Parts: sequence; C-alpha cells; structure tokens
Amino acid sequence: MIILVPAERRPLLEGRIRALDLVPDAVTGDDRLHRHGYSYYIDLSGRILADYEREELDQVRARIGEPYAVYVSCQSMDAARALLRDVLPGLDGLVDTNHYEILQTSEFLKLLDRYAGWDWRRQPSTDLA
Repeated sequence: MIILVPAERRPLLEGRIRALDLVPDAVTGDDRLHRHGYSYYIDLSGRILADYEREELDQVRARIGEPYAVYVSCQSMDAARALLRDVLPGLDGLVDTNHYEILQTSEFLKLLDRYAGWDWRRQPSTDLA
C-alpha cells in the first residue's frame, strides 16, 4: 500500500513513521519496522511515485496537490491494518490500496472501523454494504 500526502506534509508523515523505530536492513539498507509482532518494509524515498501512470498521478495531484508517497509492504492484512491505524489518524492525505482504489485517509479509517475484516485486495470499498 502507499500513503500519499501533500509534499509540504512530508516531514509530518516521515516523522510519524520514523518515530516507530525504523531500523536499516543490514543486507539491503532499506528501512524495516518490527511492530505489534509484524514486520514491515518501508520506503520513505518517495520514488514509488515513478511507478504511477500519468493519469493516476494527475488524479492524485487534483486531490492533494504535489504528492509525497511512502510505500509500505507487510506480511498480512492484519499487519497493514495495525500500521495504518497507528500512522493515519489526523493525517490529511490518501491511501492507495495498490488494488485500483485511492481513498482519503479519513474515509479509509472509517471503513477499517466499520468493516474490521475488510480485505481491500479482494473487495473494493464500493462493494462494502
């Protein structure tokens, strides 16, 4: 998944994530996080934006302006939910589920609260009822 915020809010998002005690991976040098019994790979470089299609990036810019993005990879949906519940509250931005949906962070958190077992990889938010 990818967390997107306006570029000027990069310090806020990066600070929240770094405060969770990221550690460099001894082999790759990438950032790793071990939290709540889960492991995460986190890319704070913003380079993930290069993977976006032009139209997708235009849609993101229309919603939040020039974006900064953090790529998060983890082992399970439970791990993803745990991290997002730690990082997203009060954050004005977007969550790209990496499965054809980009949602406002506040909307995403409401869906997590309402549908605790929601697996956004298999079910778009528009199918929740």
